[in-house]
Amino acid sequence: MSTTRTAVRVTGATLLAAALLSTPTSAISAANLARLRQDSQFTTEENLRANFDPEDFSVAIADITPTTTRQGAIVSGGLENLAVFGLSSVDSAFTRFTLQPGAHNLAHTHPTASETLFSISGTMDVFFVEANETPRLVQSVLGPESVTVFPESLIHGERCISDEPCEFISFFNTGDPGVVTVSERFCDLNDEARAAGLFLPQDQVNAICDGLGENPAPNQPESGEAVTNDNAVNTVDGGAADNDSDSDSDGDN
Repeated sequence: MSTTRTAVRVTGATLLAAALLSTPTSAISAANLARLRQDSQFTTEENLRANFDPEDFSVAIADITPTTTRQGAIVSGGLENLAVFGLSSVDSAFTRFTLQPGAHNLAHTHPTASETLFSISGTMDVFFVEANETPRLVQSVLGPESVTVFPESLIHGERCISDEPCEFISFFNTGDPGVVTVSERFCDLNDEARAAGLFLPQDQVNAICDGLGENPAPNQPESGEAVTNDNAVNTVDGGAADNDSDSDSDGDN
């Protein structure tokens, strides 16, 4: 009976591998690739790579639809939209950011990845914070042609502090780094948990969460009315954004 069960398991694995690997190249999905990665008996990495065309190993960033606000643009590539990045022999991801002067890439974490950030242009304030056991803010100024690293799962972020836009590319050591934006996910908690976390009445916390904007986000003044993505202020030179002249170019970044 033991021999029979073993034969059934091996046959089933072989049939599954054959079915997945016979899928047309253009139809390879992250889900199929993830299933193959679970058990090395299905196939070798070399056989997996053979299912991809040569052009699948190169990416034109301009062909990926960005996420944009008036404060910048984000282009991401990884297992979710580029299955080749999920191969065990590749297992990486990237993002390309543009931040307008004064804009923030909001504080966030990558639950499963460390990050290496390469600054292309502009000057940024970059930071991460340590875990509860040894709380510490690690902050520095990063100029063009410079690199910084963010340890796995720690909260971190960037702000463009130059008069020119900041551009950078980040690389991750897994094809599925994930992202958790601190302010947005905090506001997903129930009312009681949010109020307790900020030591504020629930109605005040609800008002804060209702006013959250998009990422990348504008810098905020020390006092006065909050600045929205649609009415941004360049806090580097103190000039207000020209809404009329920019209204036709929204989303072009």
